[in-house]
Amino acid sequence: MDTETSTLYAAATESLVSESSATSTFEKMIQVAFTHSSGETFTKELRETEKQIKKDFEVSAMPGPWRSAKSVIQGALKMGIGLVDDNGGFYGKTHLQNKIREMKIPPEPVTVESYTKRIIDLLINTPLSVSQNDVYMNVLNYLEGVI
Repeated sequence: MDTETSTLYAAATESLVSESSATSTFEKMIQVAFTHSSGETFTKELRETEKQIKKDFEVSAMPGPWRSAKSVIQGALKMGIGLVDDNGGFYGKTHLQNKIREMKIPPEPVTVESYTKRIIDLLINTPLSVSQNDVYMNVLNYLEGVI
């Protein structure tokens, strides 16, 4: 990786310097993400850049603006959300966050029957390393305290 010309490296160093650079960090990161053929290659470049930044600046974790931009862009790529609008400009962070939220499927409400079935399935399939007798006795003791 050529650290002198890397857009991601520049974005990472900006985010180290100032929390107010979040917009610039996101803009640089989305430009790089768009140039990659897949989310995997983008993730690989992110990892390499993070490794270099941590080494160069002796930090153990990347700054908040970097982590936030990374999370949103990787989430959009994983869900197949386009990064470019109809005019050829990059979508903003808030727009992508809203699209990700829209695409997430809300969990089904838990019914008493579905929850009970799940518990029974767990009890039936007790791991070999756990004594079935101990599980049975603990369930019995619990039920005696509840009823």
